[in-house]
Formats: sequence, C-alpha cells, structure tokens
Amino acid sequence: MVKLGFFGGCFNPITVAHVKLIEELLKVKDLDKVYFVPMNNKYHKQELIDFKYRVDMIKLSIKKHPKMDILLLDESQDRRAIDTFKIIDEKFKDAKRFFIMGSDNYANINKWKNAEELLNNYNFIVLDRDDNSDTKDISSSIVRHNIKFGKDISNLVPNEIIKYIENNNLYMS
Repeated sequence: MVKLGFFGGCFNPITVAHVKLIEELLKVKDLDKVYFVPMNNKYHKQELIDFKYRVDMIKLSIKKHPKMDILLLDESQDRRAIDTFKIIDEKFKDAKRFFIMGSDNYANINKWKNAEELLNNYNFIVLDRDDNSDTKDISSSIVRHNIKFGKDISNLVPNEIIKYIENNNLYMS
C-alpha cells in the first residue's frame, strides 16, 4: 500500500527547515510521497501573505524533490482541520495516510474543534524542530522578522525564495 504524508501549514514562507525535515521524514518513515497542504487565505493569522505567493514559494522549494508535491484544496472555503482531513481521506482513500505537523501545533490539538475525532481516527507524525540541530533555529517568523529589519535570510530559505520574495516585495513592511 502506498504511504503518503500530508504536511499542513501556512508556509509563510516555506523555509529550508520545512524541506529538510520532510527529506528526513521520507527516509525514516519510508513514505512514498509527502504533500505540502498550505492553509488558505481564510486562515486567520497575523502577517499571512496571499495564498498565491505561498503556493509559488512551496513549488519553487520542492521542484527538485520528486517525493514532494503540493496539494491545493479550494482556497475560497473556510475549513476546519477535520474537513481537510476528510477531503484527503476521500481523495487518497487507497493509500495509508499520515498527517504531519509540528510539535507546537500537536501540543495544542486538544483545543481544536473535533480534536477527539482527529486523534482517534487519524495517523499523525509529529515533527520536533529541536530534534534536528540544523533546523532548530529556523522558522517562518524569524524569516519575516529578518526581512522586515533588513537582515540576511540566506541560511533560512532557498536562494530561489529570496529572489521571489525580493521580486514580489513580500514581508517588507
């Protein structure tokens, strides 16, 4: 049976840590493919840039990784996590599915609507940034902060992303 991972998040922006953690996960968990599932514009988070830019940056970051892909769900719908999981269930019903999330999000999953249903019915892989010394100090919020204050981000995001951010004037204000 095909084993697929689904990595949901804002990816605001995607970082080298996101990609590196998934590279390692593909090996360790013997997954056939991992899909990045970006949150749409309806997700309420401060400093969240438009879905289109975040999707473009994910595509740029994973283009050299044949076992990584992006899953785009209807960006106009306001969905809860359980709705997303059910869409993925239907779309990939013949695969063993794993939902990937950071330990910070997983620690708060009990606060989510339908938390019990999620925890009882789905397979989770929880990523802990601190488990990897190469990535533990890298986050999207640090990238945004560094851009805002004119600091170097070359060790935080792939070079293609730096160019994309500059060309589209993202996170500057």
